[in-house]
Amino acid sequence: MGLFRRNQVAKPQDRRVATRYSVDCAATLKMLGGDRHGRLSDLSEAGARLDTPTPPSEGVSGLLSWNGHEHFGKVVWANERSCGLVFERPLPQSVIDQTVDTVEVPSGPVANFGNIPLGQRRSRRASLVSEG
Repeated sequence: MGLFRRNQVAKPQDRRVATRYSVDCAATLKMLGGDRHGRLSDLSEAGARLDTPTPPSEGVSGLLSWNGHEHFGKVVWANERSCGLVFERPLPQSVIDQTVDTVEVPSGPVANFGNIPLGQRRSRRASLVSEG
């Protein structure tokens, strides 16, 4: 019964063939038209995502530099705050592992000590809770 046969709909295939890793480190895209500084937020052996206030246009090629690594790639998409790059050659897994394992710690004081009142008693309720 050909009339009642279900039509097989082809499932859309995922374009990505490599595992993507969420990362957060400083990066620079070096191009002939000028460098773009930002944060690397996504990395795989095939490409990366760079978050930057002024992303380059689609089709621009450049050298992505981060944590002592450099890799040549091409911008394949861009929006107001980020761009996606495809690498010319696959990124070695060891470079991905080093990037994923690196955790950047912001430098500077955690709090402005001038804003902490010294010598003042806590509220009565807070002192009752701590005594009880």
